[in-house]
Amino acid sequence: MGRAVVTLSNRTARVFLWLGILMTVISLVGSYLLHEYSGRKAAEAEVSYRLSLAGQLYDMGMSEDKIAELVSSPADESYTARGEEILAGYGYFSGMTVGGEYVIYSHLANDILSALLTAVCFFAGFCCIHTVFIDIRRLTAQLEHEEKIVFSDEHDIGLLGEAILSLRQKSEHLLKQLGDEKQYLADYLDDFSHQIKTPCTGLKLNNEILLSAPMPFEEQKDYLMRDKKCIDRISRLVSASLKLARLEAGAVEYHFEENDISEIAADAVAQLTAIAAENNAEMINEVKRGTRLYCDRLWLCEAVTNLIKNAAEHSNGGHVRIYSDCDPMTVRIFIEDNGCGISEEELPNVFRRFWSKSGAVNSNSVGIGMSVAKKIVEDMGGRLYIESELNKGTKIKLEFLRTVTLL
Repeated sequence: MGRAVVTLSNRTARVFLWLGILMTVISLVGSYLLHEYSGRKAAEAEVSYRLSLAGQLYDMGMSEDKIAELVSSPADESYTARGEEILAGYGYFSGMTVGGEYVIYSHLANDILSALLTAVCFFAGFCCIHTVFIDIRRLTAQLEHEEKIVFSDEHDIGLLGEAILSLRQKSEHLLKQLGDEKQYLADYLDDFSHQIKTPCTGLKLNNEILLSAPMPFEEQKDYLMRDKKCIDRISRLVSASLKLARLEAGAVEYHFEENDISEIAADAVAQLTAIAAENNAEMINEVKRGTRLYCDRLWLCEAVTNLIKNAAEHSNGGHVRIYSDCDPMTVRIFIEDNGCGISEEELPNVFRRFWSKSGAVNSNSVGIGMSVAKKIVEDMGGRLYIESELNKGTKIKLEFLRTVTLL
């Protein structure tokens, strides 16, 4: 009963209820009017019959007074029995209904049956609607209280419930993803501001010193060279940060085609001749010609260049060896150095943006190159692995699934 009351609080359910009541009332009123109409017709038929009988008796010579007395007087039981004996042979007997009376009772029975059927249909429809509204309220509870409602697999409301639950899960996932992206942006801006603060502070101090008092030209030139280094660092930091931001935002459009990885390695080594000379590092390019990889040449060259540059900067007086191997399933590129290496504790931080090895002092590095390289390799379907031992060197492996074509 309580559920029915709750269901009737819904406007659609109330409309359905009043429509059902209205239909029942119309059916009953129609039955009553039909009964009255049939009764009048039966009474008119009875009067017409008596008038016709009176006319026939008059033609047979009976006086008008006697005819009026016979037609208008109530039935006499003694005459009724005698009349039954006379007319029994013609199918007339006491208690039978003829004419209008039979019609009245017949219509009334049909009308009552029709009204009952209407009421039953209304009740059945209300029960169905009641069940639907119960399921809808269960769905509402599912959304409000995150309850798991189990419906029949063939129930439309059940399918709707699954769709709503799926939509809710997707929206929660998107909200979580949005929250993660906002946190990532906040962390990125915090790291960037921290990194750019150092060269900006150097520029400010150098300019204040230059403006504070006259000094010889050579000393001024020295401060200007310091400013140039700060400006170069800011330029590299902004360029690398924008590049990493584009990669992580998925804004980079790769153009894949078959390339010889030896040419990619040669291009990367050629760009780093000056850095290798600055760090007294020997470049050894042993990448074999003939192995082709389906990739974006420019971006893979960017990744390999960053990795070789990082190796050269940490191999003062040592060597950096680049080589490759392949099998029917994979192509692997190795970058190996015998530099200072990385401790086991610091190794997990290598691919973090703006991270620098403890004790390292290198004004040419902004700590983004390794992150950019890892993102590029993974975007191309590859994997990047690193092994390192402190004071012995580092080995980086780039591994790609590919179709190999030998030249």
